[in-house]
Amino acid sequence: MPSPYGAPVRVVPVFAVIFFLCSLPAYRAWGQDSTSPQATNAIRVASYNVENYILMSRRLGDRMVANAGKPESEKEAVVRMIGTIAPDVLGLMEIGEPRQFDDLKRRLAQAGYDYKYSEYLPGSDTARHLALLSRYPIVERHSRGDLPLWVRGITLHSPRGILDVTIEPRAGYRLRILCVHLKAKLEVTEYSEGELREAESREVRRTIRDILRTDPETRLVLMGDFNDTKNERTIWQITGKPDWPDSLRALPLTDDRGEFWTEFWSWADVYSRIDYIMVSRKLVADIDAAHSGIARTSFWNQASDHCPVYLTITPPTSGSR
Repeated sequence: MPSPYGAPVRVVPVFAVIFFLCSLPAYRAWGQDSTSPQATNAIRVASYNVENYILMSRRLGDRMVANAGKPESEKEAVVRMIGTIAPDVLGLMEIGEPRQFDDLKRRLAQAGYDYKYSEYLPGSDTARHLALLSRYPIVERHSRGDLPLWVRGITLHSPRGILDVTIEPRAGYRLRILCVHLKAKLEVTEYSEGELREAESREVRRTIRDILRTDPETRLVLMGDFNDTKNERTIWQITGKPDWPDSLRALPLTDDRGEFWTEFWSWADVYSRIDYIMVSRKLVADIDAAHSGIARTSFWNQASDHCPVYLTITPPTSGSR
């Protein structure tokens, strides 16, 4: 792990610090066991950035190849990684054109993971898209790929938009699931990538607020690659203040060693937690913390520079929607 010494000092809002400290006692309880949950009615939800499952220029061996797909060995590793957690619902980042999505679905089906329902969301980024696979019916679709944002007097567009669906694992029990992949920390000449990411986070917060103010009883999951660490404005702007009725909890997921990082940036030798699963208040009581966490196998980096994060939900045996 990279040394923290010499890291720049950042000012963190007081309420963000309080939220962090209040969450500390729960940390060790999360991500201790990645095996299948014991409850037969359990629902496993996962988020995974599969790193460039697209056609692009790549270095293959000693030469650059234009319009090359993700290497076969990496595709196989992606399927194996997904198989280690066997999610019922899987949010995907960095999926390419529809035939690349179909390729992954076919490989998963051959491995015994056949998802009948799916959502595919093209956005202003013409290469990398959001997608979702589900074993359960999708009963509502509210995804928005074209998401105009106002940044310093310029109209910009969220690269991937907001994938937004409602699934119904069983009659009367619904989950509203949102997936995002916020702007990467890559410099652009036309605008500030950080300001665009913050604009995206404000739009995500507005979306969450509208959903939960309309129906506070919504069991909501927000997950994806947020491209920022928890001390940044992007994250605490989305979660909101802990005392807000429409705030979200960013689950303190860990791997089997109790570590939090989800992505390794090899160019800088930096390990970061930038992939999150956040949930509404209504859903907290249904979470199986012992079977939620970060999947980190010995071959994780053969598949992607990210590790999947996953959540297990055990609905009450009786109760309302």
